[in-house]
Amino acid sequence: MFILLCSLWYTTSALSSNTGKAILNEFRYPITLTFVQFGFVAFYCLLLMTPVLRFSKLRAPTKAILRDTLPMGFFQVGGHVFSSMAISRIPVSTVHTIKALSPLFTVAAYALLFGVSYSAKTYTSLLPLTFGVMLACSSDFSLSNAVGLLCAFGSAVVFVSSNIFFKKIMPTNHGGGLSQPSHKLDKINLLLYSSSMAFILMVPIWLYYDLPIFLSPSDRVSHPSHGHSNPHSVTYYFIMNGTVHFAQNIIAFVILSSTSPVTYSIASLIKRVAVICIAIMWFNQSVHPIQAFGICLTFAGLYMYNNAKSDVEKGEKKMMRVEAARDLKLPTTNADARMMAGTDSPPESYANMAMTSATGLGSASIVHGRPRAASAVSHLNAHNLSVKITAPSFNTKRSPKDRITSPTDSYPSPPPSLDSPPSSTVPLSGAQVGLFELPEHSHRTTTIS
Repeated sequence: MFILLCSLWYTTSALSSNTGKAILNEFRYPITLTFVQFGFVAFYCLLLMTPVLRFSKLRAPTKAILRDTLPMGFFQVGGHVFSSMAISRIPVSTVHTIKALSPLFTVAAYALLFGVSYSAKTYTSLLPLTFGVMLACSSDFSLSNAVGLLCAFGSAVVFVSSNIFFKKIMPTNHGGGLSQPSHKLDKINLLLYSSSMAFILMVPIWLYYDLPIFLSPSDRVSHPSHGHSNPHSVTYYFIMNGTVHFAQNIIAFVILSSTSPVTYSIASLIKRVAVICIAIMWFNQSVHPIQAFGICLTFAGLYMYNNAKSDVEKGEKKMMRVEAARDLKLPTTNADARMMAGTDSPPESYANMAMTSATGLGSASIVHGRPRAASAVSHLNAHNLSVKITAPSFNTKRSPKDRITSPTDSYPSPPPSLDSPPSSTVPLSGAQVGLFELPEHSHRTTTIS
């Protein structure tokens, strides 16, 4: 099943890029293409929520949902517009080879902006990746392709910034914790709101850039010089592109939710290789030997980076721990506790912090990242604690050693001094030594003040 899903993922990803290139060869308006893509994705999400299919139930929009999906819409618009502009000017294989530099941008951002240090293994993996992309793009360095190359780099930077933003900003502190807010959306609702938000944000961009061209005389509409070489119409490619673009997103969600992050990263690496190879064969692209060597070097760099990715994740978690201690945040889940403690299992003090932050009770041995003296409570095993409450008995005689005592009875009282006033305590008539104990068959009520 997993192999089938990966095959569908690679196929839909390749079709999405290649049909987009086929559209832009005859209809060179990347803003319109991106605009239509977001519309198709939102439409298919609503289609899956209809009473006939019922793959999901539409969540009513709330202020929290709109607040969290609005940044997603901005990043989606920026990344996909840059990607479409790049595909309209340079080959698909070159665009995806440049996007393979995402690990370099990620490591550079965490190292320069947040002071995260990585091992030599991570930095070494970036060398073949960088040189491979440079060699793969060597034959495309021309004045006409400069804009396309810059747009491809811009798309990679936007998506890396999106990843960093949602790791740093979106896990906001709701109720003192680090976890995601309670209005978590399912896959289809998340895709619906993010694509719908991107579609709405694209409206003014499309009105400004492409609509005036469409309203102008036909001779002002630019077309490529090589003419209409595709066997199908532009409308056919638009429908096909929107369909496979939606399928690509859904399959990626399904694979991510059904496998581990390591398996997903490996599958994503193979997807990058498959999309580049399929694009070269789809358009019968001639590849220079230097370009071929650069592409192979890029694949080797991606493989090396994937092996060193655990070190990158450790660096990201270290940065999150430092920021959590600086912002005085407390964990609310075991995952947060493991992240803040830097261990695979949450320590005992972190495991009780969620209850402490909610009730004000519990151990105070570690608060806000500062060590404090361990109390007696912190040495108790929270999993073995039990409380037995027994109602007081009014008919059973107790010995003095069994009487109910206050929590401070274990501390000896100081002896009375010479200046101490005489005790004004009046013993209760007929009362026993123990508190609340009265003679048997006594119905008299005594008020103790």
